[in-house]
Amino acid sequence: MCAERNKDEEAIYYEAVSKPPDERRAYIGAACGDDVELLARVEALLKAREVKDSFLEEPVLGSEVTLGDSPLTEGPGAVIGRYKLLEKIGEGGMAVVYMAEQQEPIRRKVALKIIKLGMDTKQVIARFEAERQALAMMDHPSIAKVFDAGATETGRPYFVMELVKGISITEYCDKNRLSTRNRLELFIAVCNAIEHAHQKGIIHRDLKPFNVMVTLHDGTPLPKVIDFGISKATNQRLAEKTLFTRYAQMIGTPEYMSPEQAEMSALDVDTRTDVYSLGVLLYELLAGALPFDPEALRSAGYAEIQRTIAEEEPPRPSTRLSSLGDEAEEIAKRRGTQAAVLVKRLRNELEWIPLKAMRKDRTRRYRSAAELADDVNNYLDGAPLIAGPESALYKMRKFVRRNRALVTGLAAILAVVAVGIVVSTVFAVRAERQAKISQAVADFLTNDLLGSVAPERAKSPEVTVHSVLDAASKSLTGKFEGQPLVEASIREKLGETYSKLGDYRAAEPHLQRAYQIRREQLGQENRDTLTSMSHLGSLYFLQARYDEAEPLLVKAWQTRRLLLGEEHPDTLVSAVQVAWLSFLAGSSVAPDFNSAKVLFVKTREAGRRVLGDEHAVTLEATAGLAMLYYAMGRYDEAERLCTSGLEIARRVLSEEHEATLGFMNLSAILHCERGRYEEGTPIVTRALEIGERVLGKEHPATVQSMFILGELCRSQDRYDDAQPLLEESVQLSRRILGDEHFWTLVYVHGLARLCRDQGRYEDARQLLVKVAEGGWRLFGADNFFTRGSTTDLCLLYEMSGQYDELEALFLELFERQRTALDESDAALAGPLNGHAWWKATYPVAELRNGPEAIENATKACELTDWQNPAYVDTLAAAYAETGDFDSAVKWQKKAIDLLTKEQRALPQAGFELRLRLYELGLPARESFVRNVAWQAYSEGQYRYAEQMLIKALEHSRLLREHHLERLACIEDLIELYEAWGKPEQAQQWRAKAQEK
Repeated sequence: MCAERNKDEEAIYYEAVSKPPDERRAYIGAACGDDVELLARVEALLKAREVKDSFLEEPVLGSEVTLGDSPLTEGPGAVIGRYKLLEKIGEGGMAVVYMAEQQEPIRRKVALKIIKLGMDTKQVIARFEAERQALAMMDHPSIAKVFDAGATETGRPYFVMELVKGISITEYCDKNRLSTRNRLELFIAVCNAIEHAHQKGIIHRDLKPFNVMVTLHDGTPLPKVIDFGISKATNQRLAEKTLFTRYAQMIGTPEYMSPEQAEMSALDVDTRTDVYSLGVLLYELLAGALPFDPEALRSAGYAEIQRTIAEEEPPRPSTRLSSLGDEAEEIAKRRGTQAAVLVKRLRNELEWIPLKAMRKDRTRRYRSAAELADDVNNYLDGAPLIAGPESALYKMRKFVRRNRALVTGLAAILAVVAVGIVVSTVFAVRAERQAKISQAVADFLTNDLLGSVAPERAKSPEVTVHSVLDAASKSLTGKFEGQPLVEASIREKLGETYSKLGDYRAAEPHLQRAYQIRREQLGQENRDTLTSMSHLGSLYFLQARYDEAEPLLVKAWQTRRLLLGEEHPDTLVSAVQVAWLSFLAGSSVAPDFNSAKVLFVKTREAGRRVLGDEHAVTLEATAGLAMLYYAMGRYDEAERLCTSGLEIARRVLSEEHEATLGFMNLSAILHCERGRYEEGTPIVTRALEIGERVLGKEHPATVQSMFILGELCRSQDRYDDAQPLLEESVQLSRRILGDEHFWTLVYVHGLARLCRDQGRYEDARQLLVKVAEGGWRLFGADNFFTRGSTTDLCLLYEMSGQYDELEALFLELFERQRTALDESDAALAGPLNGHAWWKATYPVAELRNGPEAIENATKACELTDWQNPAYVDTLAAAYAETGDFDSAVKWQKKAIDLLTKEQRALPQAGFELRLRLYELGLPARESFVRNVAWQAYSEGQYRYAEQMLIKALEHSRLLREHHLERLACIEDLIELYEAWGKPEQAQQWRAKAQEK
C-alpha cells in the first residue's frame, strides 16, 4: 500500500511540473481529492523543486554566493557579450541553449548555453574556468568545440560551443539505412572521441543519441559528441525529464545510465560509466531498441529505476529484437537486411560487445573506450574478441576462419591448431596487458589528475591546467613500481600536454622516461615505442636541439614506413616532422629547401588522399609547405596554401586552436611582406589577443604573434609602437626557450633591424653579431637564416661606413658557404650571387671587382637554369661595372622579362631604374647615391652629402624621373643646409622647390 501511495504521489508530481505554474494548484487539488496527506506531500515536493541547488552539497570554501535577483531576461534578440541570441534550441534541468550569432571578430553561428539562476556561486564559476581550459585542450574532429565562456549581466555563467548542424547518430543511421558494418565504423569514431576526452580528464556522463550528432564533411559522415563536460562542470542533471529526490540528484538519462551513476554518488563515477553508456548506444544501433523499455522505466519511481539499472540484466540484443514482432522487420530494413538475418548476425558473437560494456560490475566492463573500439575492430577484422569466451578453442577457430586457405588437410589443420594456441595465448597476454594499462591510466586520471582539481585538495578555487599537471606529476613518483608500461603511458600523456602548453622543460623528463621504458620493455620497433620516439624527437625539435631531434625523428619515420607502410597516419606524422626538421636545419634525409619541399608536397598529397583536407596531419603539412614557400620567396603559392589552411582550421579546429593561430601569424607575415600592413595588422592583433587569453602570454605561439605585430609596426615606421613589442618578445623568448633557440634569434634579429632603422647602429651591431654567431652555431654557414642575418650585418657595416669590418665579415661568410657546399649544389647560388652583387656595387672602389663579379654571377645563374631574375640582375650590374654597358642592357632586359606579372606590379629594387642607368652609361651603384648621401649626412659629413645629393638630382634629371623624385632631392638639400648652418643656400633651394 505504501508503494502504491508513493507511486501516486510521484505520478501527480510529474504531471504537475509539466503544466504551467498557474494551472498546477487546481490540478493537484483535483488529483488529490480529499486525501489531505497526499496533497501536503505533493505540495512539499513542488516547493522543494524550487530550491536552488549548489554545486557541492556542503561547499568547503564557504557559502558566499552571488545569486541574481532578476528573472531570466535573456532570449531571442538579446546580446550577450559578442553573441546575439537567435532562437532557443534546447532546455534542460540546469540550462537553456540558444542558437546565437557571434558578431566579432568573425561572424558565425554558435550554440550558447546559459546556466540558470541558482548555479552562480563563486566556486562554480572557478570550476567553469578550469573546465573550459581543459576543454580547450581537446583536439578531436569528433568532439564539438567549446569556444568561449563568461557570465551574463545578471551573473549567470554561460558556455559558447560549436553549433553542430546534424541529426542524432541513431536517426542518421536509420534514415540512411546504414548496414551493421557501417554503423560499427561510425561507432568506433565515437569511441575514439570519448577516449580522447578521457585522456584529457573529462567524463561526459550523459552519452546518448541526442548528444552524438552526425554531420557531413565532403559527403563523409562525421560523428560529433556535444555537451562535453557540462554535466561534470555543473554537477547537475541533463536529462530531458527531471528526476526528483530530496536526498540526492540523478545525473544523466536513465536509459543510458550506469549502475554507479544511478546510485547518485559522484564519488564513485569514473571513465567506465561512459563505457557503459557507449554499450547502451551500441545496443541501440545494432538492435534498434533500448535494453529496457523507456516508458516502463520512466513510469517507475526513482527507487525502481535505480533497482532496474543496478540489478536487472538486459536481454541479449538478438532476444530484444526477436521480441518486437512486426517492428523487427522494419528495424532490419533500416539496416538493409531481414529480421531473421539480423538476429542471426547478432547471435553470432556481435552482441557480446555491448553486453560486456554494460556489465553491472564495472571491473568486468571494457577498461576504456579505446578497448571497446579495439574490440569492435576485432569483430570487423575477424579477430578474437576481448568480450568472447576465454577458451583457446574459440580463438583458434577465429584464426582458422580468417586463414581458410591454409587449412587444406589434416596436417595443415593440426599445424593451424598448434599455431592457433600460440596466437591465442599472445592475444590473451596482449589483451590482459592492455586492459591493465588502460585501467591504471583511468584510475590515475580520475584520482590524481581530476582529484587535484577538487577545491579541498587544490586549496584554491583558481585552478589552472598547469597546477593540475604539476600536482599529478608529483603524485606519479614511485606510484607504479613494478608497472613500467603504466608509468610510460601516463608520462606520455603528461609530457604531451605540457608540450602543448609550451612548457618544454616540464615535458622533457616525462617524454624521456616514457621512451626509455618502452624501448626497454617493448623493443625499438614496437608501435608504442615509435610513438614515444616521435614525441621525444618532436620535443627536441621544438627546443631547437636539432642534432638530438634528427636521429629520433628520422628513425621513427623509416621504421614506420617499413612496418606500417608509406601512407599510414603514423608514418605521415613522422614524414611531416622530418620535413620541418629539413626545412629549418637540414638533415641527412632532406638537406635543402628543394628536398624539404618534395617531402612536404608528397606528405600533404597523401594526407589529403588518405585522411582528408581537414585532418591534423594534412593541415600541418599545409602549414609547413606554406612557410617553406614563403622562405623561398614564392609568395603566391604560400598565400594560397595559407588562406586555404586558415579557412579549414577555423572551421574544423576553431579560431582558438594553436594551429589556427599559426596560420593567422603566417597570413600576417605575408601581408607584411607585400606591404599590405592594414590587412595584416588586425589579423595578428586578433591572434595575439586569443593567444594571451587561451594559451597565456608566455606560450611560444603568443610570443610569435607579439613579434609579428612589432614587425608590422616597424615596417610602417611606427617605432614607438614597435619597440615595446619587439623588446618584450625577445625577453619572453629568452626566458621560455633560451638565448640560443631559433625563434629567440629571429626575434633578436627583428629588434636589431629596429635599432638600425632608428639610427642606433652600435646597438644594432651588437645584436646582429649575436644573431649571426648563433646562426652559425645552430645551423652552420649554409642556412637561409645564417645567410640572412649575416647579410644584414654586412649592410649595417656599409651604412655606418665600417668597410674593413664589412669586407672581413662578408669574405668569411662566403668562404664558409663555399666550403660547406658542393660546386654543383643549387644552394650555392645564393652565396655566389651575394658575393657578385657586393663586388659589382660596393661604394669603395678598391673593394669592387667587376670580372670576379661576372664569374660568380654567371655560376649563380647556371645553377638556377637562368630562371632567377635577381641573379640575372646581378650579372647585368657586374657587366656594367666593367664598362660593358651593351651586355648590361641585354641582361637587365632579360631580368625584367623573368619577373612574374605580380612582381612587375611591385617596386623591384630598381630593375627599370638600372636599365636606364646602363643605357646612359652609368653603373648600378649610381642608383644608390641618395642613400649614400643620407648616410654621410647622418655621420656629419655634410660636404660629401652635398655632393651626393647634387649627383642624385642630376641623375633624376638624366633618367627623366617623376618631378616628385627631384623635389625629394631638393628637400633633402634644404634639410642638409639648415643642419649645416647655411641658411642662404637653404633659402635658394626652397625657392627652386616653390618653382617646381
